[in-house]
Amino acid sequence: MKIVVLMGGGNLDIKSERYPLYMTEFNEEMVLERQIAALQKLEPRDIIFCVRSTDISNFNVDDMIRQSADNAICVEVAGPTAGSVCTALLAAEHIDDNEEVVLVAADELIDTDLSEIVKAFRARQCDAGVLSFRSVHPRYSFALVDEDGNVCEIAEKKPISKHALASFYYFRSGRDFVRSALNVVRKDRKINNAFYISQTINEMILRHAKVGIEHIANDCFHPLKTEMQLAQYISQLNDHKEGLLH
Repeated sequence: MKIVVLMGGGNLDIKSERYPLYMTEFNEEMVLERQIAALQKLEPRDIIFCVRSTDISNFNVDDMIRQSADNAICVEVAGPTAGSVCTALLAAEHIDDNEEVVLVAADELIDTDLSEIVKAFRARQCDAGVLSFRSVHPRYSFALVDEDGNVCEIAEKKPISKHALASFYYFRSGRDFVRSALNVVRKDRKINNAFYISQTINEMILRHAKVGIEHIANDCFHPLKTEMQLAQYISQLNDHKEGLLH
């Protein structure tokens, strides 16, 4: 297995330095370190980090990643792309093969055993798989599920169900992801002027691929894309810590 980590989120002003949100520390551990620890449980051969050039030049993020993961590969993102699909395609040379690939966002933490999620997709012989929680907020992408429990449609920013998607996308073959991503770009159907990873799942469905879905509780999903979300997550961690002490 290979994992692609997309690291294009916003920056946080800490002591007048615009650090990326994934570098935020709590309990002497960065968000990205937590993400890496969770992903290593999947026992990937490589974890491929798509890192902005500015983050490398300003904060030596590539060195930080290599100190945190022996199996890391850093792919430099020179400037803004046309969305997460295009960012992920920068790693195509590392994943365009028959090995499994999982794509995640650095600014979303999923507090569950990811290996059990992947085992479920493998057990059902899924060609691809998505992870959902309950929401109808149009900031997310959504999955429509058929009577067999398989995904039959994905909609970005449009609540066609209550199955909102976390940024965790499984493909049994990296080659399938690359082919689907290229088709998304060729069709040039941008959403809010960007291409989203969720659109690659529709490309798989069009090819009659089997797309599975696994569900997690809402309190296991932690988006950290804004300073408010970050503050809320830190508050939850502190509440949990205090609960353990009492």
